[in-house]
Amino acid sequence: MKIKYIYFTLCLSILFSGCWPVRVGMRNISDSFFGEPGKVKNKIKDPVKENVKLSALWVGHSTTLVQIEDKVIIFDPVFEDVISGIVLRRVEAGLDIKSIPRLDLVLVSHAHMDHMSLSSLKDLDDRFPKAKLVIPRGAEEYLPDYDMEMIRLKTGNSEKLNYVGETKEINGMKVTAVYALHQGGRYGMDSYTWNVPGCTGYIVEYKGVTVFYAGDTTYDELAYRSLGTRFKIDLALIPVGPCRDCETDGSYYHLASLGAIKTFDYLNADFMIPVHYGALEYFDDPNIPAYVLRDLANRYGSNSATGMAISKPYSERIKILNEGEQFIFYYKD
Repeated sequence: MKIKYIYFTLCLSILFSGCWPVRVGMRNISDSFFGEPGKVKNKIKDPVKENVKLSALWVGHSTTLVQIEDKVIIFDPVFEDVISGIVLRRVEAGLDIKSIPRLDLVLVSHAHMDHMSLSSLKDLDDRFPKAKLVIPRGAEEYLPDYDMEMIRLKTGNSEKLNYVGETKEINGMKVTAVYALHQGGRYGMDSYTWNVPGCTGYIVEYKGVTVFYAGDTTYDELAYRSLGTRFKIDLALIPVGPCRDCETDGSYYHLASLGAIKTFDYLNADFMIPVHYGALEYFDDPNIPAYVLRDLANRYGSNSATGMAISKPYSERIKILNEGEQFIFYYKD
């Protein structure tokens, strides 16, 4: 019976490959049955603090919990150990949902299974039914009904739209959909063949603090120069993988480590946290994008990767976190 289930799941992995190649699911399928993710020691029990102006806790992969003063935001929440039923996380989520005391905003960048987890959204909905769930238009096709109010934003994924989509004020925060070059849809066929819409990055502004979340995207100098001119960004959450050669700008679908540094330059953000690595084994060691990023940051030092002027060395501005690690950027005055 178990063998039949494995074959059935393997077939599903071929049909429903989502954001990563089918071979990743095939490589990881035995681990999903017989393995378990690495443990995160000493998980933070109090991630929301009264004296914080801006902090970020990297849960793992792309999931990041951000606090801006009295507002708590989570990006692309994925907490389960086995993603899409076939891919085992290398490291468990670095935060327990029950440790989040309050939540105002849930932002999902697109419907791929490593970014839109229906089970994680259900768990958050059970705990925080008054939170707002923000998605790009098109992604709602894959979501069940939740108590959380669903807010759909028109995307700005083209030069004609000046790389900026719809803006709405939500729970006192200004949320804007911004450029991302990726795919909508949830499964292999709808993402790569039918070109279903529904992917975005986000800008969140509140009380003089601006956070940029790239979602999944690839390198585009014009787009990120434009956003860096339009917004004064304090913190940029930028993906750095997966990448076969991380000392490149990236592929058609994802940024690589060098491309992430260049994007950081064009955005002219004060700080960067890299995401989209570590938890899922796409090619080789899933932490290679972060290793390369650190090496590039040290190699460039105070000289930017794009030739633009930068105020401080990368080593002071790029914060590479461990799963479950929190960094406080600003305290309240």
